[in-house]
Amino acid sequence: MVVNEAFQVAAIIEKLPPSWNDFRNYLKHKRKEMKLEDLVIRLKIEEDNKIAEKKPCGNSTIMGVNIVEEAPTKGKKRKKSNGQKSEQAKKKSKGNCYNCGKAGHKSSDCRAPRKDKDKGKSQTNIVEEMEDADVLRAMISECNLVGNPKEWFLNSGVTRHICSAKEVFATYTIAEFDEDLFMRNTTTIRIEGTRKVMLKMTSGKVSNLNNVLHVPTIRKNLVSAALLVKNGFKCVLVSNKVVISENEMFLGKGYLAEGLFKLNVMVVNNINKNYAFV
Repeated sequence: MVVNEAFQVAAIIEKLPPSWNDFRNYLKHKRKEMKLEDLVIRLKIEEDNKIAEKKPCGNSTIMGVNIVEEAPTKGKKRKKSNGQKSEQAKKKSKGNCYNCGKAGHKSSDCRAPRKDKDKGKSQTNIVEEMEDADVLRAMISECNLVGNPKEWFLNSGVTRHICSAKEVFATYTIAEFDEDLFMRNTTTIRIEGTRKVMLKMTSGKVSNLNNVLHVPTIRKNLVSAALLVKNGFKCVLVSNKVVISENEMFLGKGYLAEGLFKLNVMVVNNINKNYAFV
């Protein structure tokens, strides 16, 4: 069953943890319909902002506590010049210290380690924040698994053309041996097969991608910029778009999306030998 993209976006927004209520309301009241990929980007940005906000807050809280604790001590030091007032202050300190339970001094002058009354609350907040973060990461990971087999992106970081959907291959050969593709994050993913994929470029010309790797678990279909340049093609990046040409002849273009250049192409199933990207 194919789930509507707008429904997926709405479902993910509803699943946001309680600490994201303000951001959830902001997303709900957006008039423009949001795509799934745009939602993932916004969630990542918001998560980074929340992490950045927590760090300064933590330091400010610690500094504030130190100021509150040290202020009375400094005040006492200034009053030591007057012996009578100092003795009178000590005499007025009746009862037990609220911090250590001993008599003879105030809790503000106590040298014993401070009791952390809010320790339980702090631990609870930390657990809740961790749970919220885990929920968000799980949703983002779930979104990353959603890919469009018709979309192709130009990538300068890969050395091979990679495709996730077997049905878009014009010709296909199952991998004879267990082969893995090594990712930048040190993980490996299985290569199921390889062969040819044909793409119709913006110019209307059909281009053949040879030796394309079939990797079902990859999120995006990738065209290797290195292979294009190696085989005589020219890729020019200008004004958030890429223009591809060969021998000064325009072939196609793409636009910046999600940090990569999304190519304006269409998959073709008929064999054509106009061009070959090796």
